[in-house]
Amino acid sequence: MVAHACQTIVACASLMYGQDPFVKHVSILIYDKDCKYFFLILNTAVRILWTFDNTLDDFYGIFPAVGSNGPTYKSPGINGYGSCLYLNASASQSIDVLSPPFLSMAYTSFSLSAWIKATTLNNAAVNGLSDNGIFGQYEQNSQDLSLHTIVRNQRLYFGFYGDDTQGNQLLVSDTWYHVAYVYDYSTLTQNVYVDGVLDGSNSPRGPYKGTVGNMTIGTNEVFFPYNYWNGCLDQISYFSRVKNATEVLYDATLTVAYSFNNTLLDDGPMGINGTGINFAYTASGRTSTGLTLLTTVSYVQAGGLVLLGTSTRPYSMSIWINPTVITSGNIIHVAPTTTSISWSVPMLGFINTGNLGAQGCSPSGSVSLTGPVVPTGIWTHVAITYGNSNGLRLWINGTQFGASSSAYNYTAPGVPVTVTLGASLSSAGPCSSGVIATGQYHGSLDEFQLHSRELSSTDIWNLANP
Repeated sequence: MVAHACQTIVACASLMYGQDPFVKHVSILIYDKDCKYFFLILNTAVRILWTFDNTLDDFYGIFPAVGSNGPTYKSPGINGYGSCLYLNASASQSIDVLSPPFLSMAYTSFSLSAWIKATTLNNAAVNGLSDNGIFGQYEQNSQDLSLHTIVRNQRLYFGFYGDDTQGNQLLVSDTWYHVAYVYDYSTLTQNVYVDGVLDGSNSPRGPYKGTVGNMTIGTNEVFFPYNYWNGCLDQISYFSRVKNATEVLYDATLTVAYSFNNTLLDDGPMGINGTGINFAYTASGRTSTGLTLLTTVSYVQAGGLVLLGTSTRPYSMSIWINPTVITSGNIIHVAPTTTSISWSVPMLGFINTGNLGAQGCSPSGSVSLTGPVVPTGIWTHVAITYGNSNGLRLWINGTQFGASSSAYNYTAPGVPVTVTLGASLSSAGPCSSGVIATGQYHGSLDEFQLHSRELSSTDIWNLANP
């Protein structure tokens, strides 16, 4: 209860649920002493997400933002279908997330993450330090009163001011990275992650103590105005708790996950929902409901895949298959989302002998593997993985079956690509031919996942043994 001269007023609490079932917004509203108006003094949320899909406001409409000096958007963003926030450092462009409402991160655990792609990472140095700001909250430049998540001298840097942690990996321009800054209040530990891998950790640090101030995106008050971001920022996310290492890895590398439980909605963090034609759901899926392809032109697609369209990037794909025909058919086919690029790869399918086949793409052309004959009418788990050191590998029911004879660099078109499940809708480029007899797949599919990393043998085993 809050007492005022005019009357006693309850500090109002409200709950707001968005499309994400894990999102809960809690507001505390306090009236002024004359009871003429109220203002928001505290705001804590399980999740806040800035998608930057042609808007500066957060996804749930709680934290309005304004641009400074004309920031723009650039397509595609990291999830292919949207845009990123594009900032020009030379024009001093940034975003102010205004308060009220005020997001309190003082004396608590939290996780901040973003997808970043810098045009340059060489701002003018101050005291030998070159900063590129991602996110900040400023009360004053005193110890534990100025939160800043940045790239400093091309490495991640997580600071409360004078109480900080620096990462180790040297970041380069024109490359997408997933970055995460995690603070554990219970252990006073700062962690930073690059692409889901722990890159730096320090304890004791903090706690952060800031209780006033706007949030900023693309700059902060440490070494201002020499710390503007130059390039793309996308999918900036805040969680009011510690995200563990498994969760951070999931956020950074699970590109698409389709359970096919009567929906083509993406179960992964990117929200890349599927589309398709001439398919049906079957109650006889491998884990629950599955997908059945019905005609000679039946397929499901995931489009706008930025990282899979980038050369040398690792990848892994996992799927359950229950075929009715095994002498031909594409299970997984990859081609540019735009049809103007001459490149395609049938990555998983059947050879005309009834064997499974897997293919990759190298600078010299197609890389092919021949797998076993799989039975019809029975569910089989199949996975393919690629990494620069291990090359292409094929996995059957959780066990490695074959591997390319040597390592190679994956060659991709340099534009977002589309994965087609069940058909090959195009055939172009040096990697379009190989061992797979392209054509329509006949049968059922279940539990497709695409990862932007090379899964381990343990990862594959766990997917094959749910």
